Amino acid sequence: MKKLFLTLSLLLAVASLAGLSAQERPWMKYINPSGYFQAGYNTDQNFNNTFYIKRARLAIAGTLFEGQNFGKFEYKVQAEFANSPKLVDYFIKYTVCDEFGVQLGQFKTPLSIENSEYAPLKLEMIDYSLLVQRFCRMGADVTGLNSTGREMGLQFYGKAMKLDEGHFLMRYNVAIFNGSGINKTDDDKRKDIMARVMFFPIPELSVGGYYCRSVGPHPDVAPAYNDYDWFIFDRYGGGFAYDSKFAWFRAEYMAGHTEGYRGEGAYGTLGYKFNSKIGLGARYDYFTINSREAGHVQQYITAGGYWYPHDRLRVQLNYTYKMDPGVEPVHFINLMTSIIL
Repeated sequence: MKKLFLTLSLLLAVASLAGLSAQERPWMKYINPSGYFQAGYNTDQNFNNTFYIKRARLAIAGTLFEGQNFGKFEYKVQAEFANSPKLVDYFIKYTVCDEFGVQLGQFKTPLSIENSEYAPLKLEMIDYSLLVQRFCRMGADVTGLNSTGREMGLQFYGKAMKLDEGHFLMRYNVAIFNGSGINKTDDDKRKDIMARVMFFPIPELSVGGYYCRSVGPHPDVAPAYNDYDWFIFDRYGGGFAYDSKFAWFRAEYMAGHTEGYRGEGAYGTLGYKFNSKIGLGARYDYFTINSREAGHVQQYITAGGYWYPHDRLRVQLNYTYKMDPGVEPVHFINLMTSIIL
């Protein structure tokens, strides 16, 4: 109860600051508070049901300086108060020029398009795809390391091939991470390496490919000091995302090895935006932890929509038909409300 009261108090404080006009807050360029609260209710055909709090996040971000000759220096700190309080983002970014920048701290990894480019308030469905949940360390990751799709490390990024109208055809990310999860120092003396290249033929369309190579201690040997004590896992894939004023269409495929098993996953989602406040869509998810053997396939079919009755309030309703290995299919209904500060 004390934790809930503290969370609500902090959310209200941030909301009051965020509601100030630009004239009343010239300092907001340097210290800009924001946040959101997501809670809902879900049920299935067996009457398993619960109310839940999915996220309760507060953030402070800002631009410390910006200029033609000195680039742009930014920072962000974001905390999660749902379940157990923790820091989820804390980083600094120095964009030297359009073509090159560096980011240091804890932040979303560039593995996949959905993980890094679609924050919870932008995601059309309530839950992330199985591909992201199980391969990008968000949710039920196959490695057992769930870190909200984030890691602690160093990233280089930039844009290239600028057109006359200011549109860049290419964007890249190259990063090195601890690979130990959020809020942890490196516990295995090895690093994860990730790289992604994205192309933008038109502003609304992105096409990308990505790769990750990670090394971790073998779970049966601790501590791991010799070469045979380590296992290598990798991730590779690609996809595209089309997001316009009227519709969205996104699909990705990713595969990789984990302790000798090759898994793979894919999803496709599409939808129509009636206006800026209402959208309806559907998504198909496929994932298998071992593509070389039958009996490991997960398939989810989701349909739903979102509605903004107010600029700071979003309501989402999803129906999902879940087909998990070894159990009967489940009809799952999920309702979630987001309060945006």
